[in-house]
Amino acid sequence: MRHFSLGQGIIAAMKADTISLVAFELGLFAWMALMHFVFFHPTLEPNDPIYWFMMQVGMLLGFLTSYPANWWLLKAGLKEAM
Repeated sequence: MRHFSLGQGIIAAMKADTISLVAFELGLFAWMALMHFVFFHPTLEPNDPIYWFMMQVGMLLGFLTSYPANWWLLKAGLKEAM
């Protein structure tokens, strides 16, 4: 989209996507850690529908934690709006 060379494009994508994905994963994994260590005893198993519902809640929280990072990446010019 920016007419970069292959190497420049890979580096630009790594900058934008790494920051964005790490912010998302922080929200998701923090929620799932709370579910595992704090709220559910015994812990939830992947064959339990509540586990997958909590995963969806975690994905929403991941979206909320990645939003400021994506906003900053757009403002800094490291990422383009889609």
